[in-house]
Amino acid sequence: MLVVQPPSMRVDIPATTPHEEHLLERMTMLENTLAHLAERLEQSLKLLLRQSETTFSNHALVKSLIEILNECGVVDNGQLESRWHAECQKLNEPAEKQNQNNRPTKNRRTKRKAATGG
Repeated sequence: MLVVQPPSMRVDIPATTPHEEHLLERMTMLENTLAHLAERLEQSLKLLLRQSETTFSNHALVKSLIEILNECGVVDNGQLESRWHAECQKLNEPAEKQNQNNRPTKNRRTKRKAATGG
């Protein structure tokens, strides 16, 4: 028995087209990038946790030292606290100035007009 097939049946049609293959490659690249990003994020979170633990430990040490010095009468808690607040304010001043510089220009223009008009 003789079986005849048309020419279109003789050619093996690929399961995916070139466009689909390109999309699959892109998706694979995106998946790899996302996996790498998740890995880096996990490393960053671990580092942040270690920094937090170290900071807590250092804070506990400083607090203990202050309490011992206060008990011995070497340190005045009120004076220490006022100096500490002053130092914190010094550290916050540059951040406040930067926030003022980043405000929208509309507010600056309004201030200039008011300043030059009077």
